[in-house]
Amino acid sequence: MTRYTRPSGCLRQSISASLRFSLQCSVLLAFAAPAFSQATFPSPTLTSISPLGGKPGATVELTLRGADLDGPQSILLNERAIPIKSTKPNLISLTLPADLKPAIYDCRFVGRYGVSNPRVFEISTLDAVESPGANAKPDNALKVAVGSVIQGAFKSNSPHWFTFEAKKGQSIIASFDGRRFDTRTELFGVITSTNGKELARMRNGVMRFVPPADGAYRMRLNELMYRAGDDYGYRITLSSAAPPAPRTVKLEAVCPIQIGQTVRDSFLSQGLPQIFDLPFKAGEKFIIEVHSHQLGHATDPHLVIENLAKDPAGKETLKPQAEVADAPAIVPAPSINLPSRDPSYAYEAKADGTFRITLSDNFASTQPYELRILKEAPQPALLIALNPILPGAKTKGGEIGSANVPRGGIAALEIIAPNRNALSTPLELKADKLPAGVTCLGGFIGKGQSLGYIAFQASADAPAGAALLSEIPQSRFVCFAVADAARENVLYRTTGAPALGVSAQPSPAFVQTEKTDILEVAADAKLEIALKVTRHADFTEALKLKALGLIDVAKAPEADIPAKSAAGKFTLDVKALKLAPGDYGFILQGPAKMKFRRGLEELKAAEADAKKAVEVQAAAKKQLDSANADATPKKAELVKVATAALKTADTTKATADKLVKDLTAKSAPKEATFIVYSNPIRIRVKEVAKK
Repeated sequence: MTRYTRPSGCLRQSISASLRFSLQCSVLLAFAAPAFSQATFPSPTLTSISPLGGKPGATVELTLRGADLDGPQSILLNERAIPIKSTKPNLISLTLPADLKPAIYDCRFVGRYGVSNPRVFEISTLDAVESPGANAKPDNALKVAVGSVIQGAFKSNSPHWFTFEAKKGQSIIASFDGRRFDTRTELFGVITSTNGKELARMRNGVMRFVPPADGAYRMRLNELMYRAGDDYGYRITLSSAAPPAPRTVKLEAVCPIQIGQTVRDSFLSQGLPQIFDLPFKAGEKFIIEVHSHQLGHATDPHLVIENLAKDPAGKETLKPQAEVADAPAIVPAPSINLPSRDPSYAYEAKADGTFRITLSDNFASTQPYELRILKEAPQPALLIALNPILPGAKTKGGEIGSANVPRGGIAALEIIAPNRNALSTPLELKADKLPAGVTCLGGFIGKGQSLGYIAFQASADAPAGAALLSEIPQSRFVCFAVADAARENVLYRTTGAPALGVSAQPSPAFVQTEKTDILEVAADAKLEIALKVTRHADFTEALKLKALGLIDVAKAPEADIPAKSAAGKFTLDVKALKLAPGDYGFILQGPAKMKFRRGLEELKAAEADAKKAVEVQAAAKKQLDSANADATPKKAELVKVATAALKTADTTKATADKLVKDLTAKSAPKEATFIVYSNPIRIRVKEVAKK
């Protein structure tokens, strides 16, 4: 049998079982997606930042665009909290620590209402050149140097032109990936001679150029579709580097692989298969996983598993075992669709044997992948966290969101554990290194289950702030708000560790069960759970909370808490839900409407300015009275000056009074929809007693 495989060195990047397992034990993924449009409570949102990077030790004037950016405290660059030195409307000043390592960082705003979603900020030792936007024609090209960073934003549909010096034969690369930098920009670029002849063109965010002679060259950059605005920023690196070595594919033998081993490689072009032989012994349990799509690559891995047998003469016989194209379905379904095209297969061997594993990419790409043969599910497990939407809301799109706990309340993250199977053990969900005043209430995912909730509680006097959940190294967020997901894809970005914030806004209600231990119930019975409710003084409405985490949300049972009531009851009909014996975790969640005033900080500043305007006006009137009483020859000049000063003071006061009036109307109490959670609830369904 002739098949295409990797060269014999295809396992040169494989990792020993013990080392690879220890590395996997340190890996978690948390994805925090948005609070969606039906929730309107205050939560910091960053839609864009500029510039997109800076140099260690430099002072940066950072422009922030978004909403609810009140009470600025600091900027989080990954886990580093950098104090904000000064602020102006939409503009903050901060000094970057000198010991920051060159890398891509998650930049978050921290203020009165907690922490924002992340935006990308690059730390680089290269000098940066700011494109003013006035360089819209070749004759106005901005001079730059190879070995620098060029950053700017397309505020109009005009291109940006640059000029640089290069040596003959020098290998030059200009690179930018808009998705990597969390912008909408799809950059198009060309390099030309000074007389306009095109010499190089950007493809997939990379432009390679070898100058034919010493001299000056021009580079033109524009947004591919000529879109413009604050969301269309760029940060392109112009560097000198060696050209990539060509990759060759050879026809050779099947690669052996062992349980506990991981192979890191890339798919073969044209969808050609790569083949591995995996021997096993009777009684061994193992999991075959492919990781590529969930690592952020545009791939669709295809896994074929066959039983391999050989006769005494060495002739091979293959018998189908499994063909897997996608990851196992998540049950119950998560609140947000999060598809994974990476296959996974669990197996318990009844006898000695060998699997013939064939791996290819349906998209025929040459993107990287990892083939993992696990002795058991990795601990800690791969986790994906989402801010759940309010069940039953008919939202058509997604909005940018973040994870913040209101004072005196509870917030929860929906946790998805992909690649789970019947061999997967229960998961206790925990987190530490939390913001001041916050306690983790934990969470639970049962054996073989894929979904659960982890909850956090903030004390009534918890200070506004944020902390990185550093034990969870990755997270995921919506990049840009989408009004209608049927017309435009909701784009997510995988980031580093998620952040949890504390909002100075009190919660409308605090809901908890009277008992917090594991509640037991027979599989044919009903369970009544008593609830206690602590209400904010301004919240008196009834609460309707759904049980999330047991079954699909559309069929989830509800708890009704009457208006003004401090107690409630939740009845769980285990028989009707058809819950099999075992342990389960869930949480109650629902909307709560309460009036809220936005823009109070802006109003307070305007009132202070208006007060100063009154004082200046009074001083101007006093100055005019003094000038009118003057008996010297300078009286006319003094009156003229004082009259002009009073006129200016009157205008300033009128402007200040109007601003206060406008902001007072703008900050009037308006109804906002908050999300209320209970503490996590744990039940144990027992076998029906035999009669």
